[in-house]
Amino acid sequence: MDSNKIEQLFLQLEASLEDPRLFQNLFAIVTKIRQHNDAKDGDNLKRVCAEEYEELSRRMDRSSLQESCSARNVLRTRRLANLLINDEGEINFSLISPLMELFKTYLYSLGPHRQYDAKRQEHILHVLSLLLTDKELSLALKSISRPYQHKFADQIIRDTLQLPSNISITDAHARRAALSAWMCYLRQNVGSCFATAPAILVHDEQPKLFLTDLKEILSTGRLKRTFGGIEYSAPLSTSWGAGELRRQFLILRNVAEDFEFWLSPGLLVAFENADIVSAGLSLKSKIQKTKQAVQKILKNYKGNLPYFLISAEDLIYEALLGHLGLTQQDLNDYANRSKGMLYTDLLIQSMPSGGLAKVSKNQACAHFFVKLENARSAFKALTDNALLKSWEFTLASFAETKAHFTRWNLYSSLGFAPEEPGGIGERFYQMIKQKLDECNQAVQDRQTEYEMLFSQVKYLEQRIGRASTEQEVKWMKVEYQSKVNELNVLQELRDEMHAKARQLAQLFNELIEMYDELFPSYFQEVYDADMHDVTTGPYDDSPAGFRLLFKHGRSNTSQWTLIQDQNEFIEALVSFFIATESEIQNNPLASGLERDISEMISAVVGHIRTREFLETAFYRMATAHQTKIVKNPLDHLDKIEKKPWVYTSGGSMSTLVSAYFAREQKPSEVSRWVENPMELLVFLVETLKQLPPKIQDEFEQNSNKSLLMHSPTHAFLLKPGTDRLKEAWRDESYTYIWLRDQFLKPAQAFTEQLLLEEEAVQVLVELIAQKIPPSYRHYFRKACAHLYGRKSVSELRNLIASAFEKDRSLQRGNQPALLPEELDSYLYSWLPLFPREQLEERALEIVNLLPGFSSGILEEIKKAVANLNILTRKSYAYLTAHLLREICKSLICLVTEKTAFPIDYHKEISLVARKLGYATPAPFMFADTNWVKEEFGFVINPGTDKLELWRVDPIGSSGAPMASWDKWLDGSRRDLSWGIYNHPYEYYK
Repeated sequence: MDSNKIEQLFLQLEASLEDPRLFQNLFAIVTKIRQHNDAKDGDNLKRVCAEEYEELSRRMDRSSLQESCSARNVLRTRRLANLLINDEGEINFSLISPLMELFKTYLYSLGPHRQYDAKRQEHILHVLSLLLTDKELSLALKSISRPYQHKFADQIIRDTLQLPSNISITDAHARRAALSAWMCYLRQNVGSCFATAPAILVHDEQPKLFLTDLKEILSTGRLKRTFGGIEYSAPLSTSWGAGELRRQFLILRNVAEDFEFWLSPGLLVAFENADIVSAGLSLKSKIQKTKQAVQKILKNYKGNLPYFLISAEDLIYEALLGHLGLTQQDLNDYANRSKGMLYTDLLIQSMPSGGLAKVSKNQACAHFFVKLENARSAFKALTDNALLKSWEFTLASFAETKAHFTRWNLYSSLGFAPEEPGGIGERFYQMIKQKLDECNQAVQDRQTEYEMLFSQVKYLEQRIGRASTEQEVKWMKVEYQSKVNELNVLQELRDEMHAKARQLAQLFNELIEMYDELFPSYFQEVYDADMHDVTTGPYDDSPAGFRLLFKHGRSNTSQWTLIQDQNEFIEALVSFFIATESEIQNNPLASGLERDISEMISAVVGHIRTREFLETAFYRMATAHQTKIVKNPLDHLDKIEKKPWVYTSGGSMSTLVSAYFAREQKPSEVSRWVENPMELLVFLVETLKQLPPKIQDEFEQNSNKSLLMHSPTHAFLLKPGTDRLKEAWRDESYTYIWLRDQFLKPAQAFTEQLLLEEEAVQVLVELIAQKIPPSYRHYFRKACAHLYGRKSVSELRNLIASAFEKDRSLQRGNQPALLPEELDSYLYSWLPLFPREQLEERALEIVNLLPGFSSGILEEIKKAVANLNILTRKSYAYLTAHLLREICKSLICLVTEKTAFPIDYHKEISLVARKLGYATPAPFMFADTNWVKEEFGFVINPGTDKLELWRVDPIGSSGAPMASWDKWLDGSRRDLSWGIYNHPYEYYK
């Protein structure tokens, strides 16, 4: 686009540089121009590689419900998988080379927030390269076949590829799903960091193992590992998580907020799948209908509370309730109905022809749950790969691997010890004791009879000896023989009862041992990605949820069921004792006691159905887990974290690594608590310096190679090959001195020299005002009206933070309307400010130092820069560093009429800006957080002049302090440590 057209475009926009949608709108214009140009050659491969998903991404970014970078990745990998695997299930190798060349050309998009796409794009290119060059991997992919009689695995493939329910799954579908899962970028979205970190390591760095796992879980429905002479298995996770359904948003009632939820593509497709919005409407009409539904929900949600939290799941739930004319009480009543009636209603698949008017409340409730699940799956599928997430959550079950049933959560609830009130052991013990007492009494009675009869026999013996006639002898002998026979019968009965008593005396321990062996064959505790009994902050991982699974004595994992509530728990236990009765009776140790055992099991089954058993189960669990005992637990289930059928656990990464990689020993680890961020940074560098040279060489050669690491609350991936970190551990000088001189002092010197003129201070105040809810802006401007003269950044930051902390009119609830870490985040991205008159000069300086542009392009950019004054007329007197970077990207897109390049200009522009002093110093990046977008890095906070641990974007141009982790960095908590698994060969196959 020449400079004249750019000038006309700027005039038409009538926008200021501070308009947050300016860059977005300019990028949308260039995208349409590029698409028009590309449409002329009709190259399908080019369209796939160059697709920006611009309109969809723009709506996602404005609605905030889901991350657009995840959607672009999922949609692109799905399209590529369908393209590369034909209907016969064969890999189209002839397409890979031209596809790779095109992919390299369009590798890095320059659109808004596309810096998060770089690693995702690089991963896809890496997979394509491996597929073309590594025969083992292509054979591994081709060996994957469709699931055999496993409806849940079939559904996961359908969800992955977005196939309709009437399509039969084929080998081609299974391979497409596997390839899309391999190409998709794995990220954590629930409290599963203990599994996500090792899963990312396997998925990205050990693809053969990953494909082998997919083959196993699709063909057998489980993953198996054998070590220490014991086989451990994790059934295929039928859930692929909640995605971003439960992301919380704070809403102020009756205040126009920035959240435009109705624009969300995910919410629209969810409403379509729930029949809330008709699929046949135009996009504009769909958005309008969705807007009406959402605004109605926000108006009435949570009664009259001035502010509340809401999620996409809440919006779908409430909208569906309203659409079907139901209330929460209707659903509660429906859930409390008998199961027999419940199953009848669940057979309903479609509404009667008369529509909602002819549907009963019960039928509408049945429809509600079916439609809700359809809507939830549709929403998640936009940003998550179902097969990839299911594999990740299958791995998570290895975190609770236990060799002995006595270590299970279930065991502690059953009460096998005879002294535990209300337990199964007590009931068995009572029954056995009763029968033993009866046997002992019978033995005693028989013994008494025996002794009486014995004396009679002896008396007859004497009489026979004294008999005077043969007739008398003959008569006495007949009576004698009769008494002897009777005596022998009594002796036999006595001995039988005595033997039975001895058997009963040993029966309790033998029964417990038999059940100890049988329980693991019928039950298993597995990771539950859908459990949301406990919630925490967004950066403190919530405890992982593990749920009891009932196998019904079957080997086919598709027939196993997760136990969801107390009723299912009781029914599963009853089914277990009834199903195993014959196995117990047929045991040689139970020979002769079959009838007694049957009576005992019947009594135990009856006991299990009592309130006493279930209530005391909670008391037993509270004692076992050393938690507070809740009075009347059955009436307060919502207050109990650990239940017999579901419980939370921190999730042990060491246990998972040992089990998954089939190691009898826990992985080697170095760990320590720290008193400040510098101490943590020194710990990282020192640990890497002590690695063997051979391992160090691997990290030098491959910057993507990882080590497993954990904070006290989060597991993630340390990246020793990251540029600055690698430079640190390769240096042989004293670690602290090197870090101080090469990183700490230069960054602090930069922030200390930043002084803000009075006009710049006012600009910052206004920029911050735009970031808080409108109802607070007047009070904020009033609080900052006295800020006169020049200010250092730290001085201004403290004054603003203090205003929010102390002024009650600037607080919502019990916290400030703007948190200190949010303020720090804005300052880091915006600084240094500069006079708007310098915009053209600075933009040209940056562009001239960028690689990859011809002199002709640079000349056109120079001409375009001259038109910036059209936009600066309405701008503030001072502009931000963030705005400078956005302007450079806009100019490049406009002049070249391109949206993507083989060079990562997001990264290059940030590097050049820092080199020129036009951006804050680069963070010391060292790890992948596992989270959707951020990395971990150490930053000199310009607002405090201190070294802090931050989460930052991949190019270090934006970020925020990990304020919620301060207690793990200041020495106040010494009970939990930071740790590094420093022997990577223990978890690389």
